Amino acid sequence: MSSNSSSPLKVVLWQPCRWGKKYLDTNTNALVEPTFYQEEIYSWEPFGDPFGSVTSSEQTQRLREELIEKFTLVIKPEKRGIDQFKQVIQVIDEILSNNESSWSDLEELGRLSNSDSVNLRQHQLLALRQHIQWVCDTFVNVPDVNVSLH
Repeated sequence: MSSNSSSPLKVVLWQPCRWGKKYLDTNTNALVEPTFYQEEIYSWEPFGDPFGSVTSSEQTQRLREELIEKFTLVIKPEKRGIDQFKQVIQVIDEILSNNESSWSDLEELGRLSNSDSVNLRQHQLLALRQHIQWVCDTFVNVPDVNVSLH
């Protein structure tokens, strides 16, 4: 798991708590239902701004809606599952196929064998798409897994 503090996006996967003990809610004097609480099982922050590689402002807004608004923690966990997350790949694929995104230079420089430096380039939207695909493939069989983005 890599992290970049300047990233405007953070992907977090959750699942209902699987506590080995029972806990008492002192407000209600009843046992706590552990599935009500969620525990983080994975998080990732992309390097750079994946929205910055989208060249169309309409598609940038669409992508923000698909990612941020549909996967906010306000939405119930059962509506933020892997199947819903897979739908984001379709939106990204449409943006990519319509040439509404581009490669960009990174702040990081690479060193060549002759000690020259070269600016590294990345297609941040494509990198996000590949990581979302990996997340979906990896966590598809985890019971009750859900995704949040912020």
